[in-house]
Amino acid sequence: MLPDDLPVDRQKLLSWETECWQCGEQTPVVWPRGDHLDTPLGDILANYETPVERVYSNTLGKKVWGNVCQHCDSYQGNHFIQQEAVEIDPPLVDCPHCGDEHEWSPDQGMGGAFGQGWVSCPEYGEIPVGDPRRE
Repeated sequence: MLPDDLPVDRQKLLSWETECWQCGEQTPVVWPRGDHLDTPLGDILANYETPVERVYSNTLGKKVWGNVCQHCDSYQGNHFIQQEAVEIDPPLVDCPHCGDEHEWSPDQGMGGAFGQGWVSCPEYGEIPVGDPRRE
């Protein structure tokens, strides 16, 4: 899905297909690993054959770089695409109890809005840990 001439390290990008919230069709999206799309990277990606465009975010009340559906041109919402990216490629964090690295998962409740998540430690079970992407 990513063009061959893209001047960005492909290892730093995730690309997959998601179901468009508007039309229900599968559409390609791209998201930077451990970063955000609404950065200068969005501008670079928008200049190549990617689903990234400058769009208006109703939530933020301003224009942002975001993915749009290839079928209906609907903005896919950076928050939702970022959540899918974490599910596809979860960051590894050091466990505060055993010291080993475990996959981090965002809290699906109210804690998610505040950067809370958890790791599943084989020795201690579920352990709350802050979002490693915000450190």
